Amino acid sequence: SNYNTITSIAESPMNENLLYIGTDDGMIHVSDNGGESWTKILVNQLPKCPERAYVNDIKADLFDENTVYIALDNHKEGDYQPYIYKSTNKGKTWKSIQSNLAKPILIWRMVQDHKDPKLMFIGTEFGVFFTQNGGEQWTQLKGALPTISIRDLTIHRRDEDLVCGSFGRSIYIFDDIEVFRSINEEVLKSEAALLSAG
Repeated sequence: SNYNTITSIAESPMNENLLYIGTDDGMIHVSDNGGESWTKILVNQLPKCPERAYVNDIKADLFDENTVYIALDNHKEGDYQPYIYKSTNKGKTWKSIQSNLAKPILIWRMVQDHKDPKLMFIGTEFGVFFTQNGGEQWTQLKGALPTISIRDLTIHRRDEDLVCGSFGRSIYIFDDIEVFRSINEEVLKSEAALLSAG
């Protein structure tokens, strides 16, 4: 289906005039003057991105005005690659931060930590993943969170909680994400560890 519909909008928290729009027909639109004019970017200009990939989410970086992230989806064409990209020049060029994410993983939503710019979470068709290094390496959250479709994510800033909205399986809350700001690779690889929350 192709309805030429806006699917995601982001406003830079660093510059209220910098806006990003993603659509369901393979386009990204960028405005740096509050919407008075727009620059169109075709998603097939992104590395190895299909021409009609659906923009599931677009997020302006919380710390850097020039940086923006985008997650796309091409499953309607039988393609289950996890398409996720980062631009550091307001969308002029992009690089994949798919890293070790492997198909079949559809990425629905992403959220950046408001304290650590390199800490990000993504909601996928198969649960939640996080990165501590801006997408160089992703780790799946397991434990009590079932492997289900997570369609929305947000961080409750006052309580430092990660809130996950699933597709038909309720809401899940990870209490206090401070641990993600401090754990290292050794802890991640260990069978068990005691962690202190902030």
